Amino acid sequence: MHKDYRPDWDIYTCHIEESPAVIGLDLDLRRFAPLKEKPNAIYITVYLNNPREDGFPQNDEFAIMGEIEDSLVEQLQNKLDAHFVGRTFSNGVRDFYFYSGTTLLHDKFIADAMVNFPDYRYDYGVKEDNNWELYFDFLFPDVYEFQRIQNRKVLRMLREHGDVSEKERIIEHWIHFRTEEDKTAYWEHIKENGFALAREEKTDNPEFPYKLCISRSDKASEASIDSVVMSLWELAQQVNAEYDGWETSIMK
Repeated sequence: MHKDYRPDWDIYTCHIEESPAVIGLDLDLRRFAPLKEKPNAIYITVYLNNPREDGFPQNDEFAIMGEIEDSLVEQLQNKLDAHFVGRTFSNGVRDFYFYSGTTLLHDKFIADAMVNFPDYRYDYGVKEDNNWELYFDFLFPDVYEFQRIQNRKVLRMLREHGDVSEKERIIEHWIHFRTEEDKTAYWEHIKENGFALAREEKTDNPEFPYKLCISRSDKASEASIDSVVMSLWELAQQVNAEYDGWETSIMK
């Protein structure tokens, strides 16, 4: 794995085949995948014994699924050098996903992981997936949900430092542009929505050499941030630009 890789696990809600689902995955893998030395996807499906009406586990089974995950990760990482990339909860089952080079004896290692959980039925399978389509096309969130995940990370950090989200404060947003004309078009539109120009810069990025930092006083609640950020992101798409996140000060 690349030396810059840092595991970055997060979760989001969605639907899988019309059933409510929770997907957890290692987001940092997007920067390095597909890993050419690990072209084989391995999946393990574990069936819940007592799911809730919505298909998710009760409290006791949630903890057991965590123990099963730890056991599978230990076996497949140690015996196959497999990389654990994601998991799903939906429709009364928990699915675990790995990528590996060799798949020799994978069935034995899965059985060794499940031997301590005799009350749980499970299935497994292997699929050649050179382009990591399972990771990118199935597990990975769409662009809207990905941005909401990034928002939640910043909001969690603010809460951990005692931030009061309902207090308005100046929030800065960064946008990168391919041309000065795109930058001007963006600014002319966005200033009508009460944003101020905090600063603008020329960068050494050949693809996006122009950068704007705009600011406005807003709340740092999840609903407010998602609304503001998605509107800025959508406008950036319209002018072929790239929204690059936000930052603010802690309000107590």
